[in-house]
Amino acid sequence: MTSVGGATAETERAAARPPRGDRPPWWDRPLDDRHLGLVVAVVTLPLVWMGYGTDIDVFNVLRSAGGIRDGDYFPSRTPGVPVFEAMTALFDPVGGHLLLNLLTAAAAGATVVGIARLVRLWDHDNGDLVALAVFASPMTIIASTSLSDFVWALVFFVWAAVAHLEGRWLPAGVLFALSIGCRLSSGFLIAAFLVADAWDPANRRRCLRTGALTAPLGVLLFVPSWLAYDRTLQFLENQEGYRSFGNNLGRFLYKNYSATGIVLIVVVALAVPALVAILRRFGDDPLLRFAVLGFVGSEALYFWMPWKLAHLLPALLCLFLWIGVSARADRRYLWLLIAAVAVNGIVSVRLLAPDEQHAATSGSWSPAVGLGLLLNDIRCRTEFMDQPPVRYELPAWDCTLEPIRGPSDTPQR
Repeated sequence: MTSVGGATAETERAAARPPRGDRPPWWDRPLDDRHLGLVVAVVTLPLVWMGYGTDIDVFNVLRSAGGIRDGDYFPSRTPGVPVFEAMTALFDPVGGHLLLNLLTAAAAGATVVGIARLVRLWDHDNGDLVALAVFASPMTIIASTSLSDFVWALVFFVWAAVAHLEGRWLPAGVLFALSIGCRLSSGFLIAAFLVADAWDPANRRRCLRTGALTAPLGVLLFVPSWLAYDRTLQFLENQEGYRSFGNNLGRFLYKNYSATGIVLIVVVALAVPALVAILRRFGDDPLLRFAVLGFVGSEALYFWMPWKLAHLLPALLCLFLWIGVSARADRRYLWLLIAAVAVNGIVSVRLLAPDEQHAATSGSWSPAVGLGLLLNDIRCRTEFMDQPPVRYELPAWDCTLEPIRGPSDTPQR
């Protein structure tokens, strides 16, 4: 027999629950942090056990981490990623690739939740779907399940931005510096964020406080790299950046195409009129300012150094934020955007083949349809995950690039 109190509570819950016919369709129902975390877990957990991954810098990072444990640090590549290398040095002896990948997957989940919260803090809707669109990229999923620093740079940046907007400049400055310590290029994204916020005179004091803490801490993190290069600035030099305007432009355009895919390009093209129209509110909307400045800055940097596809993740984040503040940001379109992002991980349409792998000066028309970036990377990890990274580093890297440039001519070591 139901008590009076129990009956009252049940009656109240029934009254609070909307009638079945009045409930919004599934695509209009917001996703909370638990839903977002569950999506990340479902996608990443089946992949984290598949070795250190196919990134060309895996062995270099492990070697640098070993040097840290031995007290003899040398950057994995210029200028170094000292925070990520230090985390690898700490956790790799404890749990190897599985622990490192689990931690990175957790960082990916925190990044997705943080993006959604950042959108809400700037008084916009649909941050959950913008965050899922960023995660749905095969570049994000690959980086979230392997030995890679891209997700770590993003998670520190996103939560630093959240802390800054909440008025907590001390954790904001520390987290921004850690983001720089994972990728020096994070400085461009941080600058875009602080400029966007400081556009409003009322926010300039907090931006100065956060920036004044971020800058010296970020510099201090690279003192070990400076010492490793005999107290010179050679650790900032790189010979693989700018080649020529034509060469860089070609690599820039083709790699942007490869990172997005035909389907996403078509879907984003539908939003271009709205993206242009919303620019009229540039001075009124800080999220729009950050999205535009961050996108332009990230793409400009990538033009100068068009390397890995994952270097485009900040640009992808800013593009989706830009779409999220535009008139196109209804939930049906955003779900379509998520699907379009994911397609590139399943199927790829290669257009060109380089004249020379690793040093292309031109390309030839060589259209082909094959596995997408994510499925192909899983195939490559399955092939190489049981070997030590020193043996498979270059073959695995060439394997994962096959959707972009065709079969590799690099023999396995």
